[in-house]
Amino acid sequence: MSTPALIQPSLEDIPQDADELLAGLPPLLSRVPTAGPPIWVIVGFGGVLLLLLVPPFTLVITLMGVALLMVLTLAALVALIGAVVAAPFLLVRRARSHRLPHLSLPVPRLHHPTSEGVKP
Repeated sequence: MSTPALIQPSLEDIPQDADELLAGLPPLLSRVPTAGPPIWVIVGFGGVLLLLLVPPFTLVITLMGVALLMVLTLAALVALIGAVVAAPFLLVRRARSHRLPHLSLPVPRLHHPTSEGVKP
């Protein structure tokens, strides 16, 4: 049995700049992908996942819409009850603050008898 020895690269094998390093690689953009499933399999799998995920989201959105509608209805009902309860108080306050105009009725002039004929 032999013992493994460390292999030291020589300085000639190490590229000195990035151009030399990239020159040794195959061009990646010109490669046509041939491995993997066809595109219709990926699209079909995505469609199945979408159909599996839509019903829970639809249920959650429906429940949130019903809850929002109930909150808005309750707020409108509270506002309506408040308006019905406050209306008499507002009418009384306005009636008390509104003064009737001073009416002057024509009063016949009375002549006071003079005291010329009366002696004390």
